[in-house]
Amino acid sequence: MDDDRRCTATAKSTGERCKRAAVRGSNVCSMHGGKAPQVQQKAQERLDRMADSTTATIQDQISDLQDEYDRAEDPDTKLKILGELRKNWKIVLDRTGHGPHESHTVDGELGVSTEFVEIDDGDE
Repeated sequence: MDDDRRCTATAKSTGERCKRAAVRGSNVCSMHGGKAPQVQQKAQERLDRMADSTTATIQDQISDLQDEYDRAEDPDTKLKILGELRKNWKIVLDRTGHGPHESHTVDGELGVSTEFVEIDDGDE
């Protein structure tokens, strides 16, 4: 297990560091206070800040890619940049809870791989 995700508390019985996984966004496990409301709130605040920072970085990358696309003249280069733009936009939409649900299927005929995107709009 990654040491960064391991509980930092010390077991009273052994004096050794706890081996349980820390609660996401926190540094202690549920047995050492990770389920306390104030710990949960701070952990969520840390995760939100991290998501905001990551999203801002990706938005900067999107802006750079858009500029690169506008300067590009070769259709293959433009297509490659559009693929990168799509990946970055998908990350932003997924992180903000607005991304579509995707499923991939393989068409048995000629072994061609086809991607289908299903959008769950919550009306069902």
